[in-house]
Amino acid sequence: MIASVPWGGIAALIIAIAIAVFLLVLTVQLARNMESMKMTIDGVRQEVVPLLGDVRTTVIDVNKELERVDGMLESVGRITLTVERVSGLVEQAVSGPLVKLAAAGAGLAKAFRKVRGG
Repeated sequence: MIASVPWGGIAALIIAIAIAVFLLVLTVQLARNMESMKMTIDGVRQEVVPLLGDVRTTVIDVNKELERVDGMLESVGRITLTVERVSGLVEQAVSGPLVKLAAAGAGLAKAFRKVRGG
């Protein structure tokens, strides 16, 4: 008699080997992807860290310039107040005599017309 071959066991063994090969290929591919991601992250880190230093330096420089501009704006504000005060003083000093001069001129003109007409 011919010995009977357990086909069910052989099929199970073939399926198990196929699954093992699939898992091995999947694991190798996953390892490659992880290595690629690690290299990408390292590259990004190498570029980003110096950029952050540059950004920090730029922010410090901008803050210094803003302080300078703030000082200039304060100076302009003080100058504006001084000009307003001087303008008010000049207006007060000039307007009083001008009004008196205009009134005197109008009075003289009226008197001249009366003398001339009358």
